Amino acid sequence: MKVAKGKITTKKSGNGGYKSVWIYIPSKVYKDELFPFQDNEEVIIEIEEGSLKISRNDERSRIIRNFGIENATLPRLLEIKAKANKDQPYLYFKDKSYSYEEINNNSNKLAHGLLELTNKLDLKAPKISLLMETCPEFLFTWFGIAKAGCVFVPIDTFLSDNHLEYILRDSDTEVLIIDYKFLSKYIEVSKNLPKIKKVLIHNAPVDFNFENHYANFKSIITSNSQNPEINMYSDDPTEIQYSSGVTGQPKGVVYRNTVLAGIALGFELMKIGLDKASKIYCPMSLSSSTAHFFVVLPSIVYDKSLIITEDFNASTFWEEIHKFEPTCFCYFSSHLTNLLYQKPKVNDRVHSIKFAYGFGAGMDLWNAFEERFGIHLHECWSHAEGIGVTINKLGSEGGKMGSIGTPLDFIELKIIGPNGTEMPPGPNNVGEIAVRRASGAIFEYYRQPGKIDVKIGRDNWVYTGDFGYIDYEGYVYYKGKRNEIISKNNEVIFTKDIERVANSHPNIIESSVIPVRNGNDPDINFKIIAVKAKNRTITHEELSDYLFHNLAYFHVPRYIEIIEELPKNSGIEFLKEASKQKWKDGTSKYNTWDSRIKDFLVR
Repeated sequence: MKVAKGKITTKKSGNGGYKSVWIYIPSKVYKDELFPFQDNEEVIIEIEEGSLKISRNDERSRIIRNFGIENATLPRLLEIKAKANKDQPYLYFKDKSYSYEEINNNSNKLAHGLLELTNKLDLKAPKISLLMETCPEFLFTWFGIAKAGCVFVPIDTFLSDNHLEYILRDSDTEVLIIDYKFLSKYIEVSKNLPKIKKVLIHNAPVDFNFENHYANFKSIITSNSQNPEINMYSDDPTEIQYSSGVTGQPKGVVYRNTVLAGIALGFELMKIGLDKASKIYCPMSLSSSTAHFFVVLPSIVYDKSLIITEDFNASTFWEEIHKFEPTCFCYFSSHLTNLLYQKPKVNDRVHSIKFAYGFGAGMDLWNAFEERFGIHLHECWSHAEGIGVTINKLGSEGGKMGSIGTPLDFIELKIIGPNGTEMPPGPNNVGEIAVRRASGAIFEYYRQPGKIDVKIGRDNWVYTGDFGYIDYEGYVYYKGKRNEIISKNNEVIFTKDIERVANSHPNIIESSVIPVRNGNDPDINFKIIAVKAKNRTITHEELSDYLFHNLAYFHVPRYIEIIEELPKNSGIEFLKEASKQKWKDGTSKYNTWDSRIKDFLVR
C-alpha cells in the first residue's frame, strides 16, 4: 500500500467568478502500477455517504454505474429484468419456453421453500450443493438458492465418486439437491458426510421411500411467487465453484459478485456480435463456470434469450439450431470436433449462426470449422480458478487465428520467464501467464488447498500455471498447463503440440498425451491416447507412422492406445490423472501398442 500526501487547491476560473478544484496526486502514488487511471482519462467524481468516489467514464463503467452497484446481486438482477422484460422469452428447452417473469416467479417459489427448510433445520446461509443434469429446474434452483441468501455449490456430473465426496466435505455442504440417477454415487460416500442434514431428490421414482434425511425435491416448491425479502449485498459470497481436479483434488473458488462479472464479460461479447444477437445457444452443462459467466449471466444482463440442451449431441445439434434460430453459441473444442466429424451436407452453411465463442480450438480445428460452416470463431481463455480472462475479438478476419486474444480492459497480463522476469513478445519467448485485476481484487479459495497450481506474487500478480506467449500486437497464444510441459533430452516439450498434430489426422477426433515410464526403463516416454472417428478405421501402426512423419523425432510417442472416448470433465479438460493412474496400475497396458516392438504390451 502506497501512502503519500497530496493537495487540494481551489482556483478561480473564467470571468464569471467560477471556481475549479484541482486535486494533486503525488508521483509516488501516480506512478505506482496499481494506480488505476491514465493521463487525461475521463472520470466521474461522486460524493456518497461521506466518501469520495472516482470511477472511469468509459462505456462499461457507465453500464455498471447506471445499473447501480446496490443492484449488482443475482436476486435483484432477476427482479429488475422480470419487471422490465416480463413476457419476453428467456429460456428455451425442448418444447418448453419460460419468460423472464416466469423464471423469476419459479425461482421465488423454490427460494421460499428453501427458506422454510433451512429455518426448520436451524441453518443460517448454508452451502447448498446441486448435482443435476441440465434442465430448467437447474436454473430455478440456482436462482432460488441465491434468493434464499444461501451459497450455491454446483457439482460437475462427470466427477468421480472420490471427487464428489471431497467437494461435499470440503465445501461444508449441509443441503444436497441431487438427480435420482446420481443418488447411488452419493450413497456410496454418504457415511463420510455427517454435515449433510437433508438430501432433496429430483426426478425420484413414484415408489421411492423417502426416509431419514431424504425428501422429494418437489416438496420445497411453494406457491409463493413473491420476491423474498432477503438482505443481500454485492460483496456477499454467493457461489463456490470447484475446479475439475485435473491436476489434483478439486479446488473451491469463492465468487462474491457474479453479476458484475456478467456485465463485464457480456460487454466484451457485445463487441464480437452479441449486441445484434437475440438468442444464445448453450451446448454445455449448466454446472460449468463457463456456462455461468460466459452465457447465463451475460444473457440476463443484456436481455437475450437462452437455449439449453439436456446433453450435447452432434447428430441433433443442427436440428435444434434450425428450430430455435440462435445467432451464436458458446463452445468447447469437443463440440466443434464432433460437429466436424458429422457427414458433410450441401446445406452446412444454411443456418442462423453468425459467430461462436469458446475454448480450446487449435489452428487446424478453427480453420476447418470456419471453412465448412461459415461461422466465425472467437477463442477465449479463462483460468480454471477464474483469475483472468482473454477474448479474441479479431479472430481469423483480423489475422489472429490461433490466439486466445487480449485481456479484458480491467485485467493486466504478462508473460514470465524461468528467471522471474517479464518476457518480450515473440513465439520463442514462452513463459508463465501472470495476471492481476486492475481493481486490486484477488481470487479467493473457500478453503486453502494443500496443493495449488497458482501462486500470488508481489503487487497482487497471480502466476496461473498456464503457459503461452504474446505477439507484437499484444495477442496471447496458449501453449498448455504446467503439468503438460515435459523435459526430455534437454528439450522442453508441450504435450498439446503433439496432440494438435495427432488431431489433424482425418481419422482421429481428439487425443491426450501423458508422460510414462515402463518397468525399469529410466527414460520418460510419451503415451498418446487417441479417439478414433466413428465409421473410420486406423491401426496403431498407421497412427505411429503419421506422427513419425509430422513430429520432431523426440516428440513422437512410443506408446499408443486407441479408445472410444477420453475421460474428461464437463468442460474441455481431459482428466490426465485418470489416464496416468490406469498406466500405473496396469489396466491400460492391455490396449497399449508399443512402437518399438510393433505389438501390444500385454497379450
